[in-house]
Amino acid sequence: MTHLIVEDRIERPVAEVFRTIVTPEGLSGFFTAEASAAMVPGTTVTWRFGHVDAAFDVQIGEIETDRLISWTWPGGQVTIELADADGATRLTVTEQPMGEGTEGAARAAGQTQGWTYFMCGLRAYLVHGLRHFGLSDAIRATVLD
Repeated sequence: MTHLIVEDRIERPVAEVFRTIVTPEGLSGFFTAEASAAMVPGTTVTWRFGHVDAAFDVQIGEIETDRLISWTWPGGQVTIELADADGATRLTVTEQPMGEGTEGAARAAGQTQGWTYFMCGLRAYLVHGLRHFGLSDAIRATVLD
């Protein structure tokens, strides 16, 4: 199965990064316009994204404090692994499946943009105190045969 992996390092302790991702206050500070509830294993939360006027349900999977966050959302399964890196946090995001052929490549390109935005937004929020700065709905990646 084709999957996408995006990695980064953020100069903040693992506990702070974890808490920011799993709480509605944290997540809506850098990624979503709104999150209906905290991420708790086995629950469903609703995330709203203002820049594309969309909302969808996210089924929360396994959560291990300061180590692992997983969920299923439209189109795939996501796992975020967190690890201490000398006081900073190493994040590894894996999403699957991407699909096959041109359609899969286009999905991978789009999701790469999304996860890069996620990492940059998380860093801006935690390191520099910048709240959600929005994503333009005009940004596009196109894959052609």
